[in-house]
This record gives sequence, structure tokens and C-alpha cells, in this order.
Amino acid sequence: MAHHPDAFVTLTRVSVELSHRDAVLQILREIVELDAGEPGTLVQTVQVDSARPGDIWLYELWASRAALDYHRENGSALRTRLAPLVSAPFEVVSCEPLFGHGLDLEALIQGKG
Repeated sequence: MAHHPDAFVTLTRVSVELSHRDAVLQILREIVELDAGEPGTLVQTVQVDSARPGDIWLYELWASRAALDYHRENGSALRTRLAPLVSAPFEVVSCEPLFGHGLDLEALIQGKG
């Protein structure tokens, strides 16, 4: 995977009570479906922590900061529904993507992925 100067990854932990997990996952599914139409949201996956089933992890690859800003505005109504179901503030780590297997960043950026 080639380096792209504007692209970045966010890893987000969403902590929820188990009694709210299914509702949270449904809203996250709606967010992922909405985001599939966003040109700068390149990859978005949702995972449940095997050791801590109340922790949901999001992996997201963005084309740019502007793409993330658009994403936040685009899904604000869904995130409003999500907020009361979450146990703690989202923990977000921003990373610079460098290399890996199974992901061609340049192709995604250029719309060929």
C-alpha cells in the first residue's frame, strides 16, 4: 500500500452496556450504510471485542480531514440517536496508514478500489 499524504485511519472504541449493544449495532449498521455513499469514507468496519463484548471497535479509513468533517455532518442525526446508548465518550485514535496486506490505498483514493 502506498502512502497518501491526506489519508488517515481512525480506530474508535464505543463502550456500551450489553443491554444496549444490539440497538447500538443497528444504528452503526445504518451509519455504515449511509457512509457507503460518502466519497471520502474509504473503509469502514465494525467489530465487537471478543474479550469485552460491551466494547465495539470501528476501523475507518478517510481520504482527508474534509472527508471526516463531511461524514460527521452527514450522519449527525444517527449519532444523536446513538449518544444516549453509549456508556462512555468515544475513544478515538488517529493513525497514518503506511502499509499492509489486502488494502490498496492508492486505488481507493483514486476510486478504483
